[in-house]
Amino acid sequence: MKRWKTVVGRLGTVLIAVGLALLLISFIPGIQSSSTKGRTIVRPERFMIVFSPGTITPQQEVQASVTVEGKLDIYLLEVDADLHFINGTFDYAFNLTDLQEILQEHPEQIKREQRVEDSSYELNFTPLKIMNATVVVYNQGSENAEMEYDISLKTSLAPSGKLQTIACFAAPIGSIMAIPWLLDIWKGRKKKITHIE
Repeated sequence: MKRWKTVVGRLGTVLIAVGLALLLISFIPGIQSSSTKGRTIVRPERFMIVFSPGTITPQQEVQASVTVEGKLDIYLLEVDADLHFINGTFDYAFNLTDLQEILQEHPEQIKREQRVEDSSYELNFTPLKIMNATVVVYNQGSENAEMEYDISLKTSLAPSGKLQTIACFAAPIGSIMAIPWLLDIWKGRKKKITHIE
């Protein structure tokens, strides 16, 4: 019985250490791997691809800050808007028909959606799996909308949300496993001290 208590107790202390290490790692800030910012006008019944980093992983986070004068719909879509060289210029092979098809027939590809009218909007998105990502703004109204945006892709060592969840479970479970073993050690030392006196 004492051997099992020792094994379980030591495993508990390992879980505590791992939980604390994961918690510390989750607070290491991410490194900005790409970004775009600017100010533009989106005309009525038009859309604009603002940011298309391609494939993103659970270690990456899309952060966006958008200020709109007028009315715009902002979408984070699970699509890859490929850039092609067409008629002497680079252009996206993703048009209004594609966008409307996604909005109507493939709502599962819409990861975030927000209508912004004369205000600001902040977006933070970390995917749960490897996926394509494109940030699109769409003016469905009848007037021009002016937009100022700052969008970046940050890369971290590991998904901080998952690390914090694991740490929140590992440390308490480790404590429960280690307490009986630590109490035995403390009682053993206390007995040794009383025998010496």
